[in-house]
Amino acid sequence: MLNLVYGSGREVGDTIVRHPAILAVSFTGSNDVGVGLYGAAAARGIKCQCEMGGKNPIVVLEDADLDLAVESTVQGAFGSTGQRCTATSRAVVVESIADAFVDRLAARTASLVVGNGLNPATNIGPAVDERQLETVLTYVEAGQHEGARLIRGGDRIRDDGRDRGFFVAPAIFDHVDANMRIAQEEIFGPVLSLIRVRDNESALSVANNVRFGLSASVYTNDVAAMFNFVDRLDAGILHVNSPTVGGEAHVPFGGMKATGVGLREMGRVAIDFYTELKVVYVDYTGGARKGNLY
Repeated sequence: MLNLVYGSGREVGDTIVRHPAILAVSFTGSNDVGVGLYGAAAARGIKCQCEMGGKNPIVVLEDADLDLAVESTVQGAFGSTGQRCTATSRAVVVESIADAFVDRLAARTASLVVGNGLNPATNIGPAVDERQLETVLTYVEAGQHEGARLIRGGDRIRDDGRDRGFFVAPAIFDHVDANMRIAQEEIFGPVLSLIRVRDNESALSVANNVRFGLSASVYTNDVAAMFNFVDRLDAGILHVNSPTVGGEAHVPFGGMKATGVGLREMGRVAIDFYTELKVVYVDYTGGARKGNLY
């Protein structure tokens, strides 16, 4: 039997995880709530899996197809209004191509239509609620205060009938320091931080320089560089020459570090999570056991 219970994750989740009838908990949401639920589940000795925050990078190396990388960055950062755990939050770009990348990215972003999601012409819908809109605007202000360069967007949109919704123009920050708040904290909105790096090794270091490790993309035509990132980038999901968003239902979904704890969602490991193993021995001989090995 399936039951759907409405309410805040903090209140409803705590009640559910402490109920004696609950034997396993699968959670998707914030780190604060997830860690609390995991602790409550551990106290009861039940299974718990948590898929939590992300700060996903797209890494663009010197030999990348820039048009492809730009299109994928726009899709990952601004699709679904950036309100996906796998959304692209950071663009880590090698300095030698950064100016060209920014110019193309700004031009492509300028063509996006922000508005009612029921309109087929719309590319970006509203924030989910007013609280989330305020969170996005607060981070835009914080990025400017810390010295990042706001290339475009970041302001609330109220014209053309959009005053009744929580619309914000997709924001691009350039010259972001890897330790700024907008480069470290999950925003969950259409805000992209572009971090310029010297070379591939610096790109890898910056990409890993966050507490999360859910999804990442690397754009390159160099096979050796690609496998270097595959081996060393701290992400549970790595895309090569494709956006950070998206995944297949038959493979595990989840991340490293503060992103997740417990078995992954989806794929065979999800079946394992919801399964209790039972080992049965049947002695068909009718004789007494003579060994003492088990």
